[in-house]
Amino acid sequence: MAAFAQAQTEPTAVADGALFGAWRNLQTETGHVPAQRNLAFAMLPQAATRGDRFAVLDREGRRTVCCLQVASPSLGVNVLREQYHLPAVWVADLGNVHSAARPYLPHVYAMQRVDELVDYTFADVPGAYSDLGGLLLPEGAAVDSTGTRVRWGEAQYLLTFQRLPQSDEEGALDRYTLQPVPAGPPLRVEVPFGTY
Repeated sequence: MAAFAQAQTEPTAVADGALFGAWRNLQTETGHVPAQRNLAFAMLPQAATRGDRFAVLDREGRRTVCCLQVASPSLGVNVLREQYHLPAVWVADLGNVHSAARPYLPHVYAMQRVDELVDYTFADVPGAYSDLGGLLLPEGAAVDSTGTRVRWGEAQYLLTFQRLPQSDEEGALDRYTLQPVPAGPPLRVEVPFGTY
């Protein structure tokens, strides 16, 4: 957990000015009063500033929805536990400590839902996780009707998705890979879903 508070120097989810990341929808641990639900947090490969906006991917609905907006400074483990009262397993998720091969050490931010995302209902598909978290994309990014190609300005990426069991078999790890078109190093974003 100590490494969670450090930033990695070469993130792998940034290309051509586009910043990709992960997000999670969480709630306070059981028994905390008052209970808080639908707390959105971003896990980004580099620092962001208050007010930065991102679209989220509704993977099952094959569309992006705007927006989540950065609403805090970068948050450390103690703040997540003591101010937001998150269970330890979800604090670990936000730091992606479950993955030895994690693509970057995330900067964690509290996020605010704005615009369409305030009242948005994600696609209702059995086994869907998109309402619990997933891929963050630059504001203005869009996916095609198959959900396999992302466009942001002139840039295009082939998008692949993989769901893996966590090593302790207590949850799942969603892995998004964005391959720049026509060429370039792939970008990888991981979204852990620990069982609480």
